[in-house]
Amino acid sequence: MSDSTNKVLIAGVGMAPFANHGPGKGLELARLAATNALKDAGLTYADIDYVVVGTAHPLSPRGIYVAKELGLTGVPVEHVTNASATSLAAMHSARQAVLSGDAKRVLVIGMDSPARAVPVEEIIVSEGNFPPVVSFALWAKRRMHERGTTREQLAKVAAKNWNYARSNPYAARQAPEEVTIDRVLASRMVADPFTSMMCTPWGEGAAAAVLCADDAWPSASKHPRIRLASSAYGSDSWSRELILEGAIVGPPELSRTTAAKALQLAGLTPKDVDVVQVHDAFAVEEFIYYELLGFSKPGETEALVDEGAFGPGSRQRFGLPEFSTHGGLLAGGHPGGPTGLAQIWETVRRLRGGDKVGMCHLLGSGSVCIVQMLVRD
Repeated sequence: MSDSTNKVLIAGVGMAPFANHGPGKGLELARLAATNALKDAGLTYADIDYVVVGTAHPLSPRGIYVAKELGLTGVPVEHVTNASATSLAAMHSARQAVLSGDAKRVLVIGMDSPARAVPVEEIIVSEGNFPPVVSFALWAKRRMHERGTTREQLAKVAAKNWNYARSNPYAARQAPEEVTIDRVLASRMVADPFTSMMCTPWGEGAAAAVLCADDAWPSASKHPRIRLASSAYGSDSWSRELILEGAIVGPPELSRTTAAKALQLAGLTPKDVDVVQVHDAFAVEEFIYYELLGFSKPGETEALVDEGAFGPGSRQRFGLPEFSTHGGLLAGGHPGGPTGLAQIWETVRRLRGGDKVGMCHLLGSGSVCIVQMLVRD
């Protein structure tokens, strides 16, 4: 059954900077992002009747403590955790609360800032797998062997995202001047073929959104109505490429089927999409998701990247969406809990600026995939 007529609207969005704030800043960052989202919506916390909080890190504050920073109104507070997909999962829960009639206005907050610093070695041991950069470097090497992808092409995608981040005031990495392919290639090698500028910086941060029913749209709002037209949620199904323990992004079919479902539920096709945010923690990922989400075919992608597709002006020149327009995870940052809501913040910004249709895509280790479609009515 199509969800294309649903009226779950995004009334406001807000951010706190993604940066190396250090441990113990979670409540402060969450309060700032939530306050910014409420202000953007023209509402106060007293207008909210449901709260969903997402954190990916187990040492970040629980949702109820975040809600108490905003007020003691007695509303339900739901806490969501789903690795890198956490805040899109929180958006999914908030949307369900509106669709069910349980809530009229929902505040969604994603944040992460652990109470203490955690050594990377402790994370690796607890997860029982390679550090993510090693796993993705192996993916990149495989693609370079099978498709002929070059380091220069990986660097071109990274440079694109760094340059998009220059217009995002909350981005973790903001270069004062235009970033070139040569600069990306010259940065410190982390795991061949990835240099430091081809890898996400992690860090801490927060982001938030206010969802509402159609009849609860803020009366004073001057924003165009942005509809959360669909939210598709999937996990692994069996395949020959399935990793049963320690999976990072699951088999390719996971993103392919989840994206197709999100488009179908919204009554859309890939040709309708103007802007896309994806799980691009490492430069090779965009190449993979251009194809899995239905925007290019294997054998065509590298040539399209060379010609400038998926960057500024891509819709006009190629009929293809722009990708990772807030800098993506590569330059915008990837604190975990708020990453998806940063994608929502950016997509709303783009749709308010004139684009019609946006897609947000994230994966969570384990693994799950969530794809959401936003439409400007």
